[in-house]
Amino acid sequence: MIIDHMPWWTDKNKKFADRCDKFCDEYLVPLAVDLLENGKDPMEIQWTASKVCIEQGFHPLMVLAEKEIGGLDEGYCGYTILNEHVGRAGVNINPLLTSVFGAGPVHLFGTEAQKEKFMKPLISGEKWASITVTEPDVGNDASGIQLSAEKDGDEWVLNGWKRYITLGCLSDYHMLYANTDPEAKRIYRHLTAFFLDAKTPGITFEKINELIGDVEMANSVIRYRDVRVPEENMILDDGDGWTVMTSALNIERLGIAGVVGSGMNLLETARAYGRRRVQFGMPISRYNGVQLRMADISMKLALTRVFVYYLAHLLDTGEADMFTFAAKSSVAKVFGTQSLAEVAQDALFICGGDGYMQETGIGGILKNGLLMQIAGGSNDILKLFIGRNEFKQEVDNRMLTPAVRGPTKEDAEKL
Repeated sequence: MIIDHMPWWTDKNKKFADRCDKFCDEYLVPLAVDLLENGKDPMEIQWTASKVCIEQGFHPLMVLAEKEIGGLDEGYCGYTILNEHVGRAGVNINPLLTSVFGAGPVHLFGTEAQKEKFMKPLISGEKWASITVTEPDVGNDASGIQLSAEKDGDEWVLNGWKRYITLGCLSDYHMLYANTDPEAKRIYRHLTAFFLDAKTPGITFEKINELIGDVEMANSVIRYRDVRVPEENMILDDGDGWTVMTSALNIERLGIAGVVGSGMNLLETARAYGRRRVQFGMPISRYNGVQLRMADISMKLALTRVFVYYLAHLLDTGEADMFTFAAKSSVAKVFGTQSLAEVAQDALFICGGDGYMQETGIGGILKNGLLMQIAGGSNDILKLFIGRNEFKQEVDNRMLTPAVRGPTKEDAEKL
């Protein structure tokens, strides 16, 4: 498989892409074969793939992090390149990606001491992190977080619940957000971010949720009862939690939008099957209906790929920042994840009954693609955000006809 380099990539980006390509072929593709053809357990494969990535220096958090703390400093372009190649290899490294999302706030806003203490063991794979936002009564309404935190000397005392926490009972750290001032909700100064040791007394794991996809990631329900957190574990300041959360979620959405690799896997599967499968005396690739489905796969994949790498480029060049990035990352997340599910369905229909076989890998991608439309902010909610954001932008009157624009000051002066 040849994955094209983007024309704006630097020599450093291109070299890293070549390294990722070689690494995935040598180490990850054989694991995908074990999963699909030899019946290996998905959980075992995910952890094995994650450990191999760590050993070979391809932890996505290492790719993002600066060299001073053991990272590779390959930027968001490198992060997206790695996600794409891992996806096309046909395996999940969800433990590592969960650590990226969990440690994202420390990467963006942590002090030197916090990065030294927390990031180094996470980058090396000695520790794992998870992000804890969702609660029993809080989902897309992330500002409605009810987990409370009260100040007591140099510590904060947490009480409340979290649920649907990926890797929750297996991680070493929880990146969590607590309500420290309910009265300040109207100005979004009511949340505070904490990076918490998961072994802190008072934390109990009440349930492990069974998931339908190939992401058996100890999805947990967690209770916090009089859990004490040192103030030094606070990310930024008291009341900055909303800023921390919304900025860090953009890393998650950019990562979730990196579904291009899985889409390439589907494209190649459909291409190979369409050429080989003969019906009514000729390969099915010659039939218009099959070609139309293939065209949809190709177009959605190409558009997603260009946009995701464009966003990574904006971040790496400083032309965008995490505070103003939400609308663009939401577009990428919605379009990319929705397209992946549609592409998986088209690939399955091209392959017919064979596509419904576990060994093709299409089913796993389809199920995981549906999850991606829920995680990181549901697509429906993000569409509302995108739409509202558009109506807040200034109107460019140059593009309007007089009838739509209405009378201008110049028109009034002519009367």
